[in-house]
Amino acid sequence: MGLDLHLHTQASDGTMTPEELVAAAVAKGLTGIAVTDHDATDSLDRAAKAAAAHGLLFIPGVEISASYTRHTAFHILGYGIDPENRELQAVLEQNLAAWEKNEEDSVLALEKLGIKIDNERYEYWKNHPERGGWPLLNLMIEMGLVADTREYFTKYFGLGRPAYVITEFVTIPQAVAAIKAAGGVPVLAHPGLYRADDGENGEKLALQPDFFPELLFFGIEGVEAFANYHTSEETAYFLEACRRHNLLVTGGSDYHGDFVGRTLGKPQLDEAYLPPLLARLAEAKS
Repeated sequence: MGLDLHLHTQASDGTMTPEELVAAAVAKGLTGIAVTDHDATDSLDRAAKAAAAHGLLFIPGVEISASYTRHTAFHILGYGIDPENRELQAVLEQNLAAWEKNEEDSVLALEKLGIKIDNERYEYWKNHPERGGWPLLNLMIEMGLVADTREYFTKYFGLGRPAYVITEFVTIPQAVAAIKAAGGVPVLAHPGLYRADDGENGEKLALQPDFFPELLFFGIEGVEAFANYHTSEETAYFLEACRRHNLLVTGGSDYHGDFVGRTLGKPQLDEAYLPPLLARLAEAKS
């Protein structure tokens, strides 16, 4: 039995409703979950009620995008948050506006490449979140321009690709402060995913000697050591770094639905890591 503390619903870019996600977690035999939608908290109330009905431990969460460099954004998980907190919602609103601008800029970038976007079909996908992902991604799949998220980035929107645009999110201190103002605990998601600004061939930032001291400087209190993006050697490295710097250890699947090729409950977080997290969540509320 284990936990999956990184899950997404239709409130951001997942395929499932909160109730469907909870039911799937129960079917997997999970004992606890956290819903952590991208810059959104709309699913938390429904997810909490569904989890309670199934006797499933539930931690309300969010995943906030935060600019680190011009081309790199960290994802900061906020666990145990009050979703109604005004400071948190102000940060999420700022990021949602950044996402909207990203989509608008992306459409313009495609038009410069001679690719015309049908506004009616774009609006259709904005109102049909059940496929997951983003409206522009789903429209481009429909148009036959890309087959999946991988091609979306490798052909058009990845760093150095012809339709790449820069997105300006809130800063890391802003994200951390908002999570703490909402009574939550900030945790860095999937540290092994972030690279230097020269793209997918750049050095992994989390393996640099000054990385974890910098996390402490920002006020981050934990690290998602168990993630699909990490090798076993990287996981061991992150676990040792967490021990050395007295950081919480979390983990999860980053499940959005089958369209991104990740499996709900894989990897699972062992329940042995839960008591320190629950204790810190209780402290944050006091």
